[in-house]
Amino acid sequence: MALFKNGELVHMPERHHIEGRPAEMIAENLMDAYNEHC
Repeated sequence: MALFKNGELVHMPERHHIEGRPAEMIAENLMDAYNEHC
């Protein structure tokens, strides 16, 4: 999963930040990144 803005990578959680975490925690991280960069 990665978030790009104007063709530039602005957020990509590393594998160890995804594995073993509940979906809600991953979704919150992605929403925070989206709100920060978009």
